[in-house]
Amino acid sequence: MPRTFEIITGHGRRPLVTRVTSQVSQGGSQDFGQFETDRYSRFTGFLVANSVGNTGLVLRHRSAIQSGGPYQVTSSTTVTSGATAFSGTVLDLLNYGRFTYFDIISVDSTTTYSLIINGEPMR
Repeated sequence: MPRTFEIITGHGRRPLVTRVTSQVSQGGSQDFGQFETDRYSRFTGFLVANSVGNTGLVLRHRSAIQSGGPYQVTSSTTVTSGATAFSGTVLDLLNYGRFTYFDIISVDSTTTYSLIINGEPMR
């Protein structure tokens, strides 16, 4: 039985990506996959990382009107910190496509991170 606010499909906040205490190596990347996001107007959440260095950890999201691209919109969020500091950001990103792909494309040093991205309906 759906909850009252989810009777209209897409009218509830939906976790798309949830990673608690994950690790990515220096020079590495992490793929979170593609999601059908046409029912969501924006993405919200947070990204917290430890010891990401000066260049930082880069979270990219790409939007397309068809599965697999081509991608019409690409955007990224960068978190930077010192050698041992925690750093983070609150995410509030607009959705521009029917399909959205999320990934970490680069990190300056081996880092531990926590990430949550929610699909948000119209506010």
